[in-house]
Amino acid sequence: MRNSAVKSTQIGALLLLFMIGIPLLSGAATWVDTLDNYARNKYLPASRYMWTWVDAALLNTMVKEYDHTTDPARRLIYLDYVRKAMKVSGPVANGRMPNSVASALGLAFLYRVTKDEKYKIKAERIYRQYLRIKRTKDGAVSHLTHNVELWDDTIFMIGQFLLAMYQATGEQQYLDEFMKQLRLHRDKLQDHQSGLWVHGWDSDNKDHCFVCGQTHWPDKQTRRSAEIWGRGNGWIVVTLSDALMTVGKSNQYYPELSGYLKEMIQNLPELQDAKTGHWYQLPVRNKDTANFIESSSTAMFAYGINTAIRLGIVDGKEYETAVERAYHGLRQYSLEPISGQYLITRNVCTATCIGDKDYYLHRHVQRGKPYGIGMFIQFGAAYERDRHLRHDQ
Repeated sequence: MRNSAVKSTQIGALLLLFMIGIPLLSGAATWVDTLDNYARNKYLPASRYMWTWVDAALLNTMVKEYDHTTDPARRLIYLDYVRKAMKVSGPVANGRMPNSVASALGLAFLYRVTKDEKYKIKAERIYRQYLRIKRTKDGAVSHLTHNVELWDDTIFMIGQFLLAMYQATGEQQYLDEFMKQLRLHRDKLQDHQSGLWVHGWDSDNKDHCFVCGQTHWPDKQTRRSAEIWGRGNGWIVVTLSDALMTVGKSNQYYPELSGYLKEMIQNLPELQDAKTGHWYQLPVRNKDTANFIESSSTAMFAYGINTAIRLGIVDGKEYETAVERAYHGLRQYSLEPISGQYLITRNVCTATCIGDKDYYLHRHVQRGKPYGIGMFIQFGAAYERDRHLRHDQ
C-alpha cells in the first residue's frame, strides 16, 4: 500500500512541478497563496460554511492568516470571511460537544478584532454549553455525548476556542480550563516511549462509536486504544504550538507547554519518510509496508517543529531538515492542479474514529478536506515567513 500511494502521486507531481513555478492567480506568489485563494473562493466560500469541526479547521486558518498579514486589504478579506461564516452558521451554533465547540473560535476572534459585544455574548453562551458536556470523574471532557471517552482530537476542538477566548478577553478562566483539559487528556493518552498519544481512552465500558470506528477498541485493562494515529497527534501538536504563541514566554504555563511540545516532536525526525518528506498514517509504524503517507498530519507535525525551532524549544539540523523535507514534499507529492488555475491537497486521510491497526490502514485517502487544506496553508505560510526572516538577518 505504501508503494502504490507514492507511485500514484508521480503524474500529478510532474504537472505540479511545472505549475508551481508561476503565479497561478493574480498576486499569488507561492503554492501557499494559490491554495489559500482556492480555499476561500472555490472550495469553501464563507457563504457555504457549516458549524462543524471539519469547516472549523479552515476557519482557524483564516484567523491565523489575518493575524500574520500586515496588508490591510488582505486583513479585510480574512475578517470578512470569518464574519460571513459566523453569520450563515449562526442559527445552529452550539457548544454541546467538542466537535461543535470548534467553530466558536470565530466568534471569539470577531470580538477580539471588532469589540462588538454581540460576538462576546454568543461566545460566552457556547462556553456555558461547553461546561455542561459530560466529563470523567476528574473533569476531563468527553469527546462523545452518550459515552464518556477521551480522544486526542478534543484538544484541538475545544483548545482553539479556549485559547481564542483567552486572547480576546484576557480572562484567566479560559486558559486555566485549557490547561486542565490538556493535563487530564495527556495523563490518559500519552505513550511514554514515543512521546505521542494513543487515539482514545474509555471511561465507562459501554458500546463505542459505531459511525466510523470499531465498537470494542479499548484494552480490557488499560481502557486505552492501541494505536498512535497521525492526524490525532497533529491536532495536539498544532494546538500546543498555538498555545505557546498565545501566552508568551513570560506566562506561568509556558515552561509546561514547551515541555509538552518538545516531548511530542523530539522523535518525529527519525519517523519521517526521507523520500517524500511525509509522516505516515500510523507514525510509529514507519517500517510497516502496509502503512501509507498522510499529508494532513505531515503539515501539522511540520508546523509544530517549525514553531519549536522558532521559539528555541528544539535545535539541531535534524529538525530543520525535517521541516524542509515536509515543505517540499507536500508541494511535490501532495498537491495537484485543479480547474486549470488552482491547487488541491491529496493524500489526506478521511474522517477517522478509533480502531485497531488494520482499521487505520484501511481508511481512505482523498483530495481536499478543510483540515487538509487548512493545515497546508498554516504550515506553508509559517515556513515561508520564518525562512524570509532568517534570510533577512
